[in-house]
Amino acid sequence: MLTGNKLIARNYRGRLLVNYLDPLDSRWCEVADWIIARGRGLLGKSRHIFDDELGEYPRSLPEPLVFQGLVKVFSDNCKFEQIDGYDAVKIRELVFSYASQFKSEGSLSSDPDVRRNIFELVGKQIEVDPELVDSLLYADLESENKLLSIPNFNAQKLIHRYNLSLAQGVLLNSLNIVVRLASSTPPVRLKQLIRWIKFQRLLCAVEKNESGGLTLQIDGPLSLFRTTQKYGFQIALFLPALLLCPDFELDAELQWGKGKKNSKFKITSNDGLVTHYVDSGVYRPPENEMFYILFKKRVEDWDIDDSISELEIPDEFIVPDFVLKRKKDNKVVGVEILWNWNTSFIQKKIKEIAKLKLQKYVLAVADKGNLGKDKLVDIPSFVYFFKSTPLPQEIEKIINLL
Repeated sequence: MLTGNKLIARNYRGRLLVNYLDPLDSRWCEVADWIIARGRGLLGKSRHIFDDELGEYPRSLPEPLVFQGLVKVFSDNCKFEQIDGYDAVKIRELVFSYASQFKSEGSLSSDPDVRRNIFELVGKQIEVDPELVDSLLYADLESENKLLSIPNFNAQKLIHRYNLSLAQGVLLNSLNIVVRLASSTPPVRLKQLIRWIKFQRLLCAVEKNESGGLTLQIDGPLSLFRTTQKYGFQIALFLPALLLCPDFELDAELQWGKGKKNSKFKITSNDGLVTHYVDSGVYRPPENEMFYILFKKRVEDWDIDDSISELEIPDEFIVPDFVLKRKKDNKVVGVEILWNWNTSFIQKKIKEIAKLKLQKYVLAVADKGNLGKDKLVDIPSFVYFFKSTPLPQEIEKIINLL
C-alpha cells in the first residue's frame, strides 16, 4: 500500500480528499503499460537495476508522485529472489581471502579459470555447489536479489490496485471506522464479511441501523495499538473484502499529517474501487485451523465444522467460528474465538449473547495478561479464557455442561 509522500491526499475543511486515477485515462494507461513492459524486460535482473530502470519515465508526466506510486504498487507485487540459510558475509570473506592468495601467487582473480577454482574451494569448505557460490556472494543484500516474476497486470489492473493502495494507506491513520451496509446485503455476504473481520482479528461491533441495514463499528489502528502498525495493516487488508459487498459506505475518523489534524475520510461502493480478493466465502486464521485439527484429533464424542447452518441463532450478527455436534444425540454448540479484545468490547459481546439466551454457545477469549480481564465482573460460564491457544479438552468440559 502507499504511505509517505506517495500517499497523495489533501485536507479540505476537515475532510480528506483522495484523487483516484481514472482507469480509462489514456495518459496514465500509457504510463502503466510502460511500467509493466519495462518490468517484464528486467526479469532476472537485480533489484537495484530494477529500481534504477523504473525510476525515470522517458517522457513528461502529468504528476511525478503518481508515477512513483504506480511503480511502488507494481514493485510490491513483483516477486524477488529470497535466499535464506546462507552466511553471505562468510562466503564473501572466503572468496576474497582465496582471491588474495591467488593474486599473491601471480594469478588474476578475474581469470575465468581462477574464478572457477576459487568458487570450488569455497563450495567445498561450506558444502555448497560451486555453481551457487557466485549467486550467494551478496544474498544478504536486498539490492542484489533478482527479479523472478512480475504480477499479471494490464494497465487497468495496475491503476485499480494503485487506487486501492491509496485508500488503504489513508486507513492506516484511522482512529475508528464505521461501515454501513444496505438492507439488501445478502446474508451470505454478511457472514463472509464478519468472518473476514475475525480473520484479521479486528474489533468490531455490529448492529442494525435505522434503514434496516447494518452498521459495523471498527476500532482503528490509532485507537489501540499506538506502538505498532500491525493492526493498521489488518485494517487495510479488510478493505478489499468490504469491496465484495454490493452497497456500502465507510466513514473513518483520522489523524492526518504532521500536525495530526482530525479529519474525516469516506469510501462508498460508488467510488469505483476494485478488489483483487477472490470471493472464496470462508476464511479461517491459522490459529483457528490449529484448534480445528486438535479438536478432531483429541475429542472423540463431538464433530467439528465451520458451517453454521445447523446452529439456531436468533440474531444474524452472532457468527461462531465453529459448530460442534455431539455424536450420540446431535446436540449442537457454537464456538467463537476472540484473539483481540478490550474490556468494553468483551462486556458488550457477553451482554449480546446473554440477551439472546444462547444456552449453547461458548466464547473462547485469549488472555494476554494486559487486556483488562481483571476489570470484567460476573464472567458467565460460557466464557472460557485461554493462554496461547484454546484447549479442545477444556472446551469439551464446558459444552458437556451446557
